[in-house]
Amino acid sequence: MLLAASTQRTIGLVILVVVFAGFVLYLIANTRSAKSEAGSEIELAPNRKPYLEDSELEGAKLDRSLGAGFILLAIIGVGLPLYWLGEPGRQQGLIDDRDRIFADRGGELYEDGSDCQSCHGAEGAGGSTAFTITDSDGEFVAVVAWSAPALNTVLSRHSEDEVRHVLNYGRNNVMPAWGTPGGGPLTPQQIEYLIRYLRRIQIPASEIRDIVDTGVKDGVARHLADQGLDASDGAVDDWLDGVAAVVERARSAALAADPSLAGDDDAIRRAGLELLSAGEAPGYEQYLAYGGILFDNPAAGGTYSCARCHTYGWSFAATTDGDDSIDGHPGPILEAYVDGGGFFGPNLTGGSVLDQFETASEHSDFITGGQTIGQTYGRGGSGGNGQMPGFGSRADDDLGVVYPPTLTQDQIDAIVAFERNL
Repeated sequence: MLLAASTQRTIGLVILVVVFAGFVLYLIANTRSAKSEAGSEIELAPNRKPYLEDSELEGAKLDRSLGAGFILLAIIGVGLPLYWLGEPGRQQGLIDDRDRIFADRGGELYEDGSDCQSCHGAEGAGGSTAFTITDSDGEFVAVVAWSAPALNTVLSRHSEDEVRHVLNYGRNNVMPAWGTPGGGPLTPQQIEYLIRYLRRIQIPASEIRDIVDTGVKDGVARHLADQGLDASDGAVDDWLDGVAAVVERARSAALAADPSLAGDDDAIRRAGLELLSAGEAPGYEQYLAYGGILFDNPAAGGTYSCARCHTYGWSFAATTDGDDSIDGHPGPILEAYVDGGGFFGPNLTGGSVLDQFETASEHSDFITGGQTIGQTYGRGGSGGNGQMPGFGSRADDDLGVVYPPTLTQDQIDAIVAFERNL
């Protein structure tokens, strides 16, 4: 489309040059053919002199004038339609070029102007930032390295309106407000530049799967090591195969209990999830352990985990004792995490998710789609600010784009079973 726009623009410019050059040549020729006046009474004024005979006017001179007019008419008659035909290409070229320019400006803001990369990493791959922890009275506790999530999948998890809200108003008192509505330094146009840049750096599903799976395998290896078991790569793969076998057995049991589910794979999946979540399927303990590993997945600053928001201290390694001369705090901040105990996200322990979501299927659907601005969720009618991400695929109808999921449906289901047993 850009090539079409360039070609039509070139034709239009050529036509303009030809018409202008012809007009200039006409003026030059007309000026050179004029004679200077010798004064009245000495020589007749030009308008009093006899002009060409009719035979000459209606002959070669007329033919030349008509020929010149025909040529100009042909140029206009052919050139203008060609120019008009190229209008869609020029419009699309303008849109594409505008998107490129906006994304380039957003990249400059990300890297230098606002220095987003100092926390979120180059091209949004994830990172960390120094942050001061205080107690409920505002007293100093420690300086920590707070994990900042990757942004190269942020449009899989949130809509652009939700991202815009976070950029404008900040998040969890760690992510500052950057937009003028929240008191930040960036104009709405600059926020738009950043969003266009984020569109550019979103990674494909294959890269997401590699990142998530690497974090999961590391988690499984730690889980096996903690139990004094073999934590080699082969043992990790065998353990994950065992999880898959547990899921298949639960689904087979669900189908045996209700043969009417036959042929409906999604219904069988949901029925099997109910059994696993309720502890009514053989091997469910291993399945819950798998859900816990996914819940705590540290990959890319916790981008693909739930603990980053729902477990206090997880984002800044609160159970690790750092260098006292650096963090200003003797010993670890916490002795142990309370998985799902609540922080930026609500408390998930003590059966609270069971109160919010009557079935595991409803719970799974919520985690898949996330929270939507202006719409509450669950039986308690909670939320509405759009800050709970969706971990399934997300379609942007305005752009005609479908962003890949950050977690598979099976992974989401395992997290649901884990949360419903906290």
